[in-house]
Amino acid sequence: MFQFMRSRAKVFYWVIAASFLLFLALGGLTGRGCTAPGGKRADAGIVGTVNGTQITAQQYDDAYRQQVAMMKQQAPDRDLNSNQMAAAQEGAWDFSVQTALIDQAIAKRKIKVTDKEVLDAFRNNPPAELLAQYRGQDGQIDMQRYYADLQNPAIDWKPVENYVRQLLPRQKLSEQIGAGAVVGDEAVRTEYLRQTGRAMAEYVGVAFTDINDGYAPSDQEINDWYAKHPDDYKHDGLATCKVVRFAKKASTADEKDVVDTLNGIRQEILAGTTDFATAAKQYSDDTGSGERGGDIGSFDRSRMVPEFANAAFALPIGQVSEAVKTQFGYHLILVTAQQKDAAGQVSQVTASHILMKVTPGPQTLDAINEVATGFRGRVTAANFVSTAEGEKLDLLKPAPVARGRDIPGLALSLAGTNWLFTAKTGTISPVMENDECYYLLLAERVEPAGTRSLDDVRSQVMLALRKQHNSQVARQRLAPAIAAAQAGTPLRQVATTYNLKYAVADTFSYNSNVADVGYGTDFNKTVIEGQVRRVTDPVETMRGVYVAVPTWIKPVDETDFAARRVSLQQALMSRAQNEAIDKWLKEEKAKAKIVDHRGELRTKG
Repeated sequence: MFQFMRSRAKVFYWVIAASFLLFLALGGLTGRGCTAPGGKRADAGIVGTVNGTQITAQQYDDAYRQQVAMMKQQAPDRDLNSNQMAAAQEGAWDFSVQTALIDQAIAKRKIKVTDKEVLDAFRNNPPAELLAQYRGQDGQIDMQRYYADLQNPAIDWKPVENYVRQLLPRQKLSEQIGAGAVVGDEAVRTEYLRQTGRAMAEYVGVAFTDINDGYAPSDQEINDWYAKHPDDYKHDGLATCKVVRFAKKASTADEKDVVDTLNGIRQEILAGTTDFATAAKQYSDDTGSGERGGDIGSFDRSRMVPEFANAAFALPIGQVSEAVKTQFGYHLILVTAQQKDAAGQVSQVTASHILMKVTPGPQTLDAINEVATGFRGRVTAANFVSTAEGEKLDLLKPAPVARGRDIPGLALSLAGTNWLFTAKTGTISPVMENDECYYLLLAERVEPAGTRSLDDVRSQVMLALRKQHNSQVARQRLAPAIAAAQAGTPLRQVATTYNLKYAVADTFSYNSNVADVGYGTDFNKTVIEGQVRRVTDPVETMRGVYVAVPTWIKPVDETDFAARRVSLQQALMSRAQNEAIDKWLKEEKAKAKIVDHRGELRTKG
């Protein structure tokens, strides 16, 4: 059988991402083409340039649909929120920029592909994405069917051939860039130890949460730290804006629809065409109780909001209430049991409910959107704020926002942040939205990459100083304990003498959680790579500073290591080459002339 591509070819993430093009091409071959979410195509405009190479709206749209499709594959049962959609847009832009840089590098290096190489790829190294179309129910690739189709003159292989002709130069480029990657024997052995290493130990330490000496950094300490650590507080740009929000509030018509719907469900229950539990499972917005047929158990008056409790305690057993309004929405309530106190008064009930939340419907949302659109159409940068204030609209004046972050005070607003970094000063955004509102942005300015002011990062500086202080205190407290342990004093006795935390850790790996120490910290590595009965050096984690005495360290299985050596080296080499590719892409992007027109196009839209 042939040796396939995945056994020796170096395919990196930016090559794999291009497989989306193959899925499009395979639509005609297999009848299982890719349908993009949304369905609407971008027009034939230009969204940007990279060193003069144009990125068309069509290319960007294809990349965006790819990003969305991949996100939906990861969580097929969930709708993407506005931030995920915005992340898909940025992913599509990054992919488009990288594609342009890669194509330019291929042209500059004069990388060519011969017909013989293409034919060899089809015969001996078919792309894994192509072979996936021939995977049977048993999970195995049906190579006979693949080769039969390859010889079938009725099948048009041209789209796949075009894909392979694009893929092979990228593989050659990746091989050239990653050619300098080296993986030594020590790295292979370390990786084997990381995957298989196990140990047991006893340890002592000082948890940072146990340091309560009231330390508070002085202004001088804060100023000195900030001056000495400017790189810790760098940013790659800050955007300033004003925001007007238009809340997505339900209307009286939406409320009436909910009440009418609940009344209809109640009539069906009373008529016997459905039962309460079935209706709760089908209609209730309280998914937890809905899965139990609406059952919310037993409760007294104090456990529920007054409106709900009053209705439930007034209901006879077995009777379904009319729609009851609370702060959560509207409810149908069914009481299934009552308990009475010594005076004969109902003190507790057992009930089920069906909840319907009142949310704005499509017509209401359209009306709110029209209000936002109308505001945008009649304001300018000069009167954006004054008009919003005069009309008593919800105006925000948020703090500057960094790339990749939500606008302060505006949840799920990554799309707005992305727009701000591409928009011109004084531009008003198109109407955007999150779960809670529609919103408009006035782009004011973008500060170039630099260092955040001390006022902006004062809390971070104070946190760093407290961490430094706690580390110093912990190490000072541990110093005499370490000396005693190294002199042969049992660790448990050391802990008692110096009032330290003491514990014994059962078998753990590099990535295990060790109580009080943390998950997969340097503590694990230090112990596993240490010596039995030898006190380790102190190890600082996010939770404290600790020293250990390994009581057992799993010996290296030299036979198993020899058997896995080649695969480990290949995996490490692939990782090293990926790192080389990533480094190369970052360098190329940093020196490239990249022009992003998306902000202008969005605003015009």
